[in-house]
Amino acid sequence: MNIGIVAWNCRQAFRKKVEKLARFRPEIAVISECESLERLGDKHTSLFPNALWFGDNLHKGLGVFSTSAYSLTVHPAYDPRFRWVVPICVTGLESFTLLAVWTKDHKDRKQGYIGQLFLALEQYQMLLQKETCLVVGDLNSNAIWDALPRVGNHTAVVQMLKEYGVESTYHCFFQEEHGQESVPTYYFHHHREKGYHIDFCFLPVEWIERVESVQIGTYEEWREWSDHVPVVVKVGERLKGN
Repeated sequence: MNIGIVAWNCRQAFRKKVEKLARFRPEIAVISECESLERLGDKHTSLFPNALWFGDNLHKGLGVFSTSAYSLTVHPAYDPRFRWVVPICVTGLESFTLLAVWTKDHKDRKQGYIGQLFLALEQYQMLLQKETCLVVGDLNSNAIWDALPRVGNHTAVVQMLKEYGVESTYHCFFQEEHGQESVPTYYFHHHREKGYHIDFCFLPVEWIERVESVQIGTYEEWREWSDHVPVVVKVGERLKGN
């Protein structure tokens, strides 16, 4: 079946913004800076009846949502040390493991942001080896910052995922290199001239050929809602014989 995936850092108050995603008709949404489910109330249920939330701040955490076509359960391998990289079992007509991501800082600065994802991927190597894995969310990272003193950098993460057959949908679809993206997903302090590509949807390579579209929201449309724009990926039907 077709699968629509959205990654968006909503900049809090998702309850006021969830309907903005309705026109994309996504099956799966990874929402960074999302308030807790208690604070969301029932605002998401018409679009996403299934939801999980992770965080230590009720106003801004990591929300994962799905339609009734897919159920969500936390993977038994989940290790909460990594903020926030959460493996989730997604079960439906097509089942897979979703690593939902919103990287955060750390008391050891070298382990912050992309360092958290690098360390998490090392921890979850067995999942990457044995399961169909997607990595989706706000990485707070780009290859242009590789020189920062981190445990791992963006290029190391991209290479690690590639070794497990998982690649960035945007970069494959538009044939662009990491660090040379033509379309930003984040605008620092809402300044149009300070745009960076830091939100990603990594898919298994066998899914890449099924990708029908990759959309990046425009600054003009989304600036009043967030300093990030959504990344929307549409994956078509599984090819016959696969």
